[in-house]
Amino acid sequence: MNNSTTILSRYKSQKYEKAEIAFCGNIFWLYSDGSCFHNQSKTLVVADLHLEKAFAQSNATLLPGYDTDETLNLLETALNRNEVKNCILLGDSFHNTSSAQLLARPYKEKLLQLSKVRHFKWVLGNHDPLLPDFLPGEQCQSTYIDSIELRHKLEQNENERLVIPTGGQIIGHFHPKAKLRLRASNTSGKCFIFDKRRMIMPAFGVSTGGLNITSRAISDLFRTKPDIYFCHKTRLYHIRNISILRE
Repeated sequence: MNNSTTILSRYKSQKYEKAEIAFCGNIFWLYSDGSCFHNQSKTLVVADLHLEKAFAQSNATLLPGYDTDETLNLLETALNRNEVKNCILLGDSFHNTSSAQLLARPYKEKLLQLSKVRHFKWVLGNHDPLLPDFLPGEQCQSTYIDSIELRHKLEQNENERLVIPTGGQIIGHFHPKAKLRLRASNTSGKCFIFDKRRMIMPAFGVSTGGLNITSRAISDLFRTKPDIYFCHKTRLYHIRNISILRE
């Protein structure tokens, strides 16, 4: 059994916990792998895969070369978990434009295979503002589920003020993470964070960093106390007591 087969078997054997939430008049299922599913439209949403990050940074940083394999296998598991008809990739799907253009044939074939019975929408991000034409599906700056806007990062108007859609908004970009203070030790992991109008998705890619949700860059985006769902391995925890969060 080769390494990629071993990784795929490991992901298929995992059962990622689910939380059902109400957001902007819609029901979403959040999963501990960092994906989000809208059952009514049969739409899977994932953000910030950063495919080929190791390849893009291979000259500067010693990163494992299996990040794209692992992330695509994780995506396959998420796509097969429910009856998915649409998949929205919420920007920064690739670590940069050149690595997307040079994507190896096995990865191209994998994406084509995953999209055979599903419609893919690639939302453009700041890391990948231009994507190759060989990717299945369509490319866009933003898209919608019901009246909820989905885009990679926040939009500013001509006065550099943030544009807040009336129907709600789901974004990526920030890679939100949390650090928890536990009795024996501290632990950190990615998380979903949202209030009544805005949700920030965690990064789905396996080799992505993160920004602590106590950072003002994230905390200032919420006018009321946000909900937090913390992803730790295959478990999902609803954080109600923010005093256990650490900077």
